[in-house]
Amino acid sequence: MLLVEAAINRYLKLDPEVLGKLAEFNGKVIKIEMIGTGKNLYVFPGEQGISVDTHYDGDVDTTLRGSPLSLFKLGLVKDAATMLLKGEVEIVGNTRLGHQFKKVFSQMDIDWTEPLAEVIGDSLAYQVQQSGEKIGRWGKDSINSVTSSISEYLQEESRDVVTETELDIFNDAVDKIRNDVDRLQAKINLIRQK
Repeated sequence: MLLVEAAINRYLKLDPEVLGKLAEFNGKVIKIEMIGTGKNLYVFPGEQGISVDTHYDGDVDTTLRGSPLSLFKLGLVKDAATMLLKGEVEIVGNTRLGHQFKKVFSQMDIDWTEPLAEVIGDSLAYQVQQSGEKIGRWGKDSINSVTSSISEYLQEESRDVVTETELDIFNDAVDKIRNDVDRLQAKINLIRQK
């Protein structure tokens, strides 16, 4: 466990603000239950970083349960709601604590230039970082463009999906019918009472 713990803490130190955020979790115990492996990890966060153990006899504050891949993805995604709704990961116990702990990792903002500079030099590290940012922007732009094109095709060309305006009109019509039915039911009830 010392190797895993050292690797996690080294990673956490790449974002100087994260240790301050972890201080809020002093004294808390988070169990990570890896489905399919029969293994559990117990995480003890604090201002010095994270301690990890495979055995703990006391009560835990929260449990994060999922496959190893799902738990890894949970640490990377900004919004875990989809994973939780799909049942990929389950938070048991103090769910607020589980969400806050996950949020610390998803909000990490690491400047990779400094660690890279130690390995490949300052100027090359800067160029790699700039290239990485450009590739990241290009990837996001490409995904947005493809998503927009598919959405437009499904709404305008194939008509498999309605537009937001059409959906609003439909919802308004349903609301109007519901109100009309409610008024009709009220009139029927008045007539029955007479």
